[in-house]
Amino acid sequence: MRSLVNAAQTRARNKAAKAQASELFPIFRGPDAPYRSTSRENTATSAWFPASASTDDALLGSMRTLRDQSRDLDRNEGLARGAIENYVTNVVSDGLRPQSRIDHRLLGVTEKRAREFEQMAEIIFEMHMGSDTADFHETASFPLMQAQVLRAAFLDGDSLAVRRFSKRPGAILSTSVQLIDGARLRNPDRNVNPNMDVREGVEFRDGAPVAFHVAKPGANLFLGTETVRVPRFDSEGQPLALHIFQQRLIGQSRGEPLLAPIIEKFKQISRYSEAEIAAAVINAYYSMFITTETGGTFGNRSQAHLSRDDEGAAVPVGRRSNTIEATKGTIVELLPNEKVMTAAPGRPNSNYDPFVQAVIKQIGIGLGLPYEVLTQHFQSSYSAARGAILEAWKAFKARRAWLVSSFCQPVWEWVITDAVRAGLLEAPGFFESPLKRKLWLRTQWCGSEMESIDPLKDAKAHEVDVKNGFDSRRSILESRGRDFDKLMRELEEEKPFFSTSPEKAAQLKPN
Repeated sequence: MRSLVNAAQTRARNKAAKAQASELFPIFRGPDAPYRSTSRENTATSAWFPASASTDDALLGSMRTLRDQSRDLDRNEGLARGAIENYVTNVVSDGLRPQSRIDHRLLGVTEKRAREFEQMAEIIFEMHMGSDTADFHETASFPLMQAQVLRAAFLDGDSLAVRRFSKRPGAILSTSVQLIDGARLRNPDRNVNPNMDVREGVEFRDGAPVAFHVAKPGANLFLGTETVRVPRFDSEGQPLALHIFQQRLIGQSRGEPLLAPIIEKFKQISRYSEAEIAAAVINAYYSMFITTETGGTFGNRSQAHLSRDDEGAAVPVGRRSNTIEATKGTIVELLPNEKVMTAAPGRPNSNYDPFVQAVIKQIGIGLGLPYEVLTQHFQSSYSAARGAILEAWKAFKARRAWLVSSFCQPVWEWVITDAVRAGLLEAPGFFESPLKRKLWLRTQWCGSEMESIDPLKDAKAHEVDVKNGFDSRRSILESRGRDFDKLMRELEEEKPFFSTSPEKAAQLKPN
């Protein structure tokens, strides 16, 4: 009911805005319009005059339908599910990992102390967030939560991450994260405060979001009408709740499902594929038709007219149906003036594959994925395949940067702040100076990178870049998702085994 009211209000606002625009701005009717598409006499666009509205007017009234349609595609359409999982696999993979980056000179500490802090902070984060203690409901680790947040962006448009504190046996820290899907963000009862500016569950004050209204679960797993207000910041001014969505347009209050612009094409190509498959299955059965010039039917033929099986035995033809089921070796005797005709089904359709490929290419453009990567089907040359993969990784990296800034980094700051407060990490000036806090919390996130099609060629290219000073070993390793400092420690530990004689190395080998 609420979505219907919102849709009606949106249509009314759009109609009023359109009428107002008609009064303020002239409507060009002749061929001399500055833009041909705005001319009323242009037959191609004469009926195309969408209402001009704000971002929220266009989105908020449609959010519930867009969310339900996106979820239905994910449940029932393999192409849509595959596209989403393609993003999740390449953006998140087995999880994005933090690498603490402390500038000891700006903090006024020794380099040794800074490196010790980095190592200890990474260990604490990995031990606490690498298990289900990361989740308030104790069902997911942090890498799994990263994947859930990314899927929510595709299907729901947004999600909410709330910092919670709960002391649990075996947990290193009390900090945990509660993920809330976007469907639970709803407007509260207007009787509480009719002057409150709430847009689909997001409360605004002076144009900035200050709180979120989350619906409580009702009976039978359905959402109830009662909501809970969750402040965006705590009493210290630190983030308490993260509204995770990509704000594509100015003034956008909620997230648009990333499948939104291609939902219709997904559904249409699904219907077309189902129809073609059904037609091919039906026409796979060999059908024959018996025609007669006398107008009689099979039901009128006497039982004297029999069909014969493969051994020549007579088999009566039933009177109850006009259909004869032909089994292996069946011979049917025809009455006078009857003829046998066969159907020419024309299936499978020879144009099916080219047409579907053309539509999938359009879907790929909407998702930012080349056709080869979307379908995971590479049949062109090496250069074309590499070009498609490189283009796809531009989209993956952009989505990864968004996930890090909107979710991963804030969660890192929650955990490390809790560790400093608990005395597990020593960070002078952490709570006294906002600048020093930011310096102590600096980090870089790494994840799995694009697999090399020709590792030897890429290795030689990296070698030339390092030799000429165009790149560093650290950046190359981090681009592969590796921890440079950890690798250096491992190489240092291996030196005694390779810089001495085999006998000496055997003595150094641990028992």
